Amino acid sequence: MTGAFLSKEYFDDPYMIYRDFHANNPIFWNPDIKAWIISSYSEVEKGLSNSNLNAGERISSATSHLTLAEKEEFSKIINTLSNWIVFQDPPKHTRLRKLVNKSFTPRSIEAFRLKIENIVDNLLTEALAKEEFDLVSEISSCLPAIVICELLGIPEDRQADVRRWSDKHAGFSASAQVGYEAAKAANDASIEAETYLFSLFNDLRKNPGDNLLSKLLVSDSDEERLTDEELAALIIQLFFAGFETTEGLIGNLMLALHNNPSEKQKLILNPEKISSAVEEALRYDSSILKQSRVASVDLEIAGQKISKGDYCHFMIGAANRDPLKYTNPDSFIIDREDLNHSSFGHGIHFCIGAPLARLETQALLEALLKRAPQLRVLEQEIVYPQLFAVRKPLSLLVSIN
Repeated sequence: MTGAFLSKEYFDDPYMIYRDFHANNPIFWNPDIKAWIISSYSEVEKGLSNSNLNAGERISSATSHLTLAEKEEFSKIINTLSNWIVFQDPPKHTRLRKLVNKSFTPRSIEAFRLKIENIVDNLLTEALAKEEFDLVSEISSCLPAIVICELLGIPEDRQADVRRWSDKHAGFSASAQVGYEAAKAANDASIEAETYLFSLFNDLRKNPGDNLLSKLLVSDSDEERLTDEELAALIIQLFFAGFETTEGLIGNLMLALHNNPSEKQKLILNPEKISSAVEEALRYDSSILKQSRVASVDLEIAGQKISKGDYCHFMIGAANRDPLKYTNPDSFIIDREDLNHSSFGHGIHFCIGAPLARLETQALLEALLKRAPQLRVLEQEIVYPQLFAVRKPLSLLVSIN
């Protein structure tokens, strides 16, 4: 079954392949992408927390198949990604993470709840005026873009650009092996985003606002001061982290509820279970399917010898369906007891946007259950992007009746 790995069938439904991983190949070397594939929950959890498995060398490993000329041509996107927190190791990771941590604590995000609820209400009022609408284009892609722009201080008229930049960066960073066209599109998007952000930085230095970007720009501490290039890369990563994860989570959750009507009815009757339903959606059909690391020393994973420099993909989507961890792992159960999951990662690279993604999705689900409890999916064939790391429906036609 591993022969179907990374085929179109895999991207449409990876879970059949994951079942084979768990039964026969919990760890194996894939010669096509020159990396180890690790799928058990215990090894994914340990691996993502292992300081001997580095994040800082991931971009070098992920671009090793490009020619020297291509690396030069795509130097902007490679440099941008190399400055993302998620691709850093201490001490630089510690410095960058410290800068944004205080703005993404559960308490800080909770203070944003009323604004998020108002955004949700406005989006639903417009969408629910129609009997049918595309939940992706009108809700799940709009909500996280609006929220992250509000949080950062990006003007409303650039939200469509933020979504586009995020998708182009995903085409590079979330691919198993990025091709020429996707790399060029990401490089162009990185240049465009950086050019815009440099101009915005200058404006906010003169007229700072009550937002995260202004706080980062006016810092008086040498330790906290970033170059414009570092700050642009950080903001682009926050676009990606604040957008891709939540967009996919919302779409995957709506599909899970549609395909499991008894669980949806249970939720309608017990709205206090909304939080656990969101967590189960994160486990059942994660929008982030893998995180990667590079071995900094010779080591061993699940009895397999891993050499220094080896690229390792820790399969979050597979770990979340591990039968050794979960009872009935392939069932969507909103009040399951074994609810821990790997969808936001583990260790120092645990997703900084997790509280925001949870709050946005909970607010939307609560509003939908109240205002459109009969919402159903009309889309006959769900199309997913051919991305190794990201899983989300590209469109989702729904009806309110």
